[in-house]
Amino acid sequence: MKKQLSKVLEGFESLVYIVVAVLLVIIAAITIVNAFKSFNNFSFGGGVTLTLTTTLNDALFVIILMELLQTVTSHLAEGGFQLRPFLIIGIISSVRRILVVGAQLSTAHHLTQTAFNDSLRELAFDAGVVVALTGALYVVQRLRREERREEITQQRRPDPIVHEEIVGHNTDSGSL
Repeated sequence: MKKQLSKVLEGFESLVYIVVAVLLVIIAAITIVNAFKSFNNFSFGGGVTLTLTTTLNDALFVIILMELLQTVTSHLAEGGFQLRPFLIIGIISSVRRILVVGAQLSTAHHLTQTAFNDSLRELAFDAGVVVALTGALYVVQRLRREERREEITQQRRPDPIVHEEIVGHNTDSGSL
């Protein structure tokens, strides 16, 4: 009974992941269409920075959606939790926010000292998040490489029992 319930729940989980994947693709497609519409309205007038920032913001949002989609498809194919895509999503999100705040600062005509200081604090915080997540990503990738090397080393290392039988067999027969 528990095994049947477990299989039903696993099937439901897979179905939910598939629905989420489809929604991510739809949202990404809508965002891309909106980005093209925004970029088509581009002019070299006063809204250049805003138009370019909006388009870049949309492009980075699509990249975030694709990273999420990759995580979902990875989970469906292999199961388990993957940390790397979430670190990448965090980095992209923080960079995206830095760009938005920077664009807002560059287009703001009348900004109070308090608002300016708040924006600088936010930029500093987001920069710190980028550095921290990049460091974490480096560590995760390095550990992953070491695990792969270990697996390869284990695969190349002969099984001691089989190796001993082969060597012993060759020695007993007198051939080298």
